[in-house]
Amino acid sequence: MNRRNFIQKCIAGVAVGGASLLVRGEMLVEQTDSIPKKIDTKDLEKKSIEYFIADKKTCCEAITMAGCDCIGIKSDIVPDISLGLAGGVGLQGSVCGVVSGAAMVLSLAIAKKENDYKKKKMLVLAAAGRLYKEFEKEHGSTNCRTLCGLDLTTPEGKKALEESVKKDKCSKFVATAAKLLAKELQNIS
Repeated sequence: MNRRNFIQKCIAGVAVGGASLLVRGEMLVEQTDSIPKKIDTKDLEKKSIEYFIADKKTCCEAITMAGCDCIGIKSDIVPDISLGLAGGVGLQGSVCGVVSGAAMVLSLAIAKKENDYKKKKMLVLAAAGRLYKEFEKEHGSTNCRTLCGLDLTTPEGKKALEESVKKDKCSKFVATAAKLLAKELQNIS
C-alpha cells in the first residue's frame, strides 16, 4: 500500500469515529452497534479488578479493558493505547490512570452514539468532567502520587506498589472508577 492510499484509509477511519482505528489500512477494532441498555456496575467493577490484580495490568489498562468489554469494543490495542497513562502518565504521579482510562472509554462510548463533533465533544467533556469530580470527591484527589503515596519513578516506589499498595490501595481506586464509569455509561445508553 502506498503512502497516499494509507493516508486516505486513515482519514476515512477517523471520519467513522474514534472507535475505529486503522493501522496499515486494516481494521483493528471489532465493535457492536450499541451500548447495553443496562450497565452491570458489579460486573464492570469485578472485571476491572480482575484485569488489575489477577491479570497484572496497570490501573488504566484494567479500566479501559473492562469498560471497552462493557460497551462492546474488542481489540488487542485497547490495553496498549492506555498503557502510557499508568502511574499518572508515565509514572509521573499526575492524574490517576483509572480516571484517564475511564475518560477514554467514555469518549469511545459517546462516539458510538453521536456523530456530530460539537455535540460529541460537549457530551464527552461533560461526562469525563463529572467522573473526575466524583472521583476527587470520593478520594480527596485525582493525583496518583497523592492517592497511592508513592513516587513510582523510584525503585522503592515500584517495589511498594507491587508488594502491597496495588492490592491494598489502588484496587479501591479501580473499583471507584468502575462504579463511576458504569454510572456515566448508563446515562449514555
